Amino acid sequence: MIAPVQPTLLAIGIDGLPKSSATIDVYSASTVREVMSTMRLIGFDLVVVGLDDPHLDVWEAMHRVLTAWPHQRWMLASSQVTQEEEILARTLGAAVVLDAVPDESWLVEFATSLRRRDPVTGFSPLASTLGSPVVLQADWRIVEA
Repeated sequence: MIAPVQPTLLAIGIDGLPKSSATIDVYSASTVREVMSTMRLIGFDLVVVGLDDPHLDVWEAMHRVLTAWPHQRWMLASSQVTQEEEILARTLGAAVVLDAVPDESWLVEFATSLRRRDPVTGFSPLASTLGSPVVLQADWRIVEA
């Protein structure tokens, strides 16, 4: 039986994000150290950043994340985004800036669409010339029933 791999999100400084469910895995971090530790352990399809936690410098967190993982996709979602913060987020490569926290179905669809746009990794021209099967992109895993 083949089951689709559900998107994995990291929430930084955001309230109101849906919890993990059968369709999405959501992890959260409340300090820069937690962000970096979690990012080292788990590959995330999307990092969702908010401005709800006054004790967390989300810009410092994103600077560190993007320094270590420059291709990490992320978005800013907050009802209190100023024009300067939106410009900063877009300058740092935010995929999208929203003025509200999206619901679970939107997050699943968006993160899944990002996964489909991933560049091909692990491609070996040598393997393809030797007749070995090369999987360019997989959005599934085998689950034993």
